[in-house]
Amino acid sequence: MRDVERIDATAARAVQTILAGQPNTPAKIAFAWRVAAGAALARGADVEWTADGTLRVRAHSTAWRQEITRARPLILGRLTALLGPDVVRRLVVTEAA
Repeated sequence: MRDVERIDATAARAVQTILAGQPNTPAKIAFAWRVAAGAALARGADVEWTADGTLRVRAHSTAWRQEITRARPLILGRLTALLGPDVVRRLVVTEAA
């Protein structure tokens, strides 16, 4: 009997492979943010990445800031899995003025 891999694991590995071959650019990090955060949370904020490894997440409202802050450890773990351990070193969540 052959081992069968779950489709979500296969998809995640495929995205990791694609991203690994690309340079670290703001567009790549923004794409990884959308994948890591999920569609709903990603719509609730704008992101800015700096080469020192800081990802600044500007939530569109207090409610979005609270939800993103609550999910921060999960999102950071997903970003690390997608991009590697040294690309996003800090994830700072603020609220847009």
